[in-house]
Parts: sequence; structure tokens; C-alpha cells
Amino acid sequence: MIKNIIFDFGAVILDLRPDRCIEQFCAIGYPQIRELLNVAHQQGPLGKIEEGQLTLDAFCDEIRDGIRTANPNATLPDNRQIVNAFASMADGIPYERLDCIAQLKRDGLHVAALSNTNPVHWGYCQRYFIEAGYVPEELFEHLWLSCDLHLAKPDPRIFRHILDDSGYAADETLFVDDSPRNCEVAGSFGIHTLCPPPRSDWRADLLSKINSVS
Repeated sequence: MIKNIIFDFGAVILDLRPDRCIEQFCAIGYPQIRELLNVAHQQGPLGKIEEGQLTLDAFCDEIRDGIRTANPNATLPDNRQIVNAFASMADGIPYERLDCIAQLKRDGLHVAALSNTNPVHWGYCQRYFIEAGYVPEELFEHLWLSCDLHLAKPDPRIFRHILDDSGYAADETLFVDDSPRNCEVAGSFGIHTLCPPPRSDWRADLLSKINSVS
């Protein structure tokens, strides 16, 4: 039976607007964003900051370097403009998702979160949680962030780490993520998976999945 549930953040708990993020980066002279932005596992400086390889200042410097390389005469954006463009991907958290997770915890399930994220998006996540009356560190038994672990999904090492760190049995654990590849790798460890489409109301499917595993 399912005793533990691990939630992804982006596109499962936090709604995302990659189209808006691309538009904002293009507006500051960084069209390379189209090749680098992947909501499951980002590339280039976006991937580096998600894996904790870059500070926020270094991230902004790499973006400016990319703009300068593409157009030596471009007016370079400041850190605030770059951060605002990156932050524009975050599009809020429907409160009913957090209420559902809180109810699962009250029902005796262990709930945790595993996210490919960065300081910019995580800051927005925390704000949305507080607005809904929740504190992430209190809602989740474990909170694994790629920028802290220096690992990102779908690297198998991150799934090995969370099982070792939590002590969860794989066959008693359900992983909820919008990326089929992330779910595939989690499943290779014997973890049950649910892969809802982005921006969907996955609550009924989640309860059905929990009840179907015996």
C-alpha cells in the first residue's frame, strides 16, 4: 500500500508559464532561451542555477555574456530585469492543491517534495505557500531541492538519494511528476508513479492511484 507521496513542484503544485518566460527573455535580448528552457530539466545557465552551480549574480552574468555574444551592441539588462524575466515563469499555486496535500498528511501519509528548482522560483513558491496559509517546511516531511542537492531529475542519483535519505520503501512510495522521463527513472527504482498533465486537477487521479495500490 502507499504510505509515502513525493510531489514535484513545477507544473504539479506550482503552475508554470514557459511561454511568458520566453517572451520576457526575448524582450531583454536573450532569444537563446528558446533552446535552453525545458520545464522538466533546463539547459545552459538555467540548468546550472537549478543544480546549484551558479549564484544568482553569476547566473545574471552568464545571461549578459550570452546577450553580448549574440549582439555586441546590445543594451545589457541589469540583474533585476533578468530575475524578473526568469520569475515570470511562476504562475501561482491553486490553493486546493495545498489543501489536498495537507489532508493527505492528516490522513497519516508521509508527504515530501522533490523539485528541480532555483532560488528565484523557490522564492516565489514560498510566497504562494504563505499566502495560502502554509509553510513548506511544515507541510512536507522532506523537501529536496535540486539547487541544494547539486543534482537534478532525471539523474538516477537523485532518486537513490531521496530513498536513502528518507528511508521510504520504494514499493510503498508514489511519485507525482509531470515529466514522463522523470517518472520512468523513478519507476526503475520500483517507485509507483503518477504523471498528470501540466495545470490539471490531479486530485481525483491521485486518490484513485493510492487506492489502486495494495
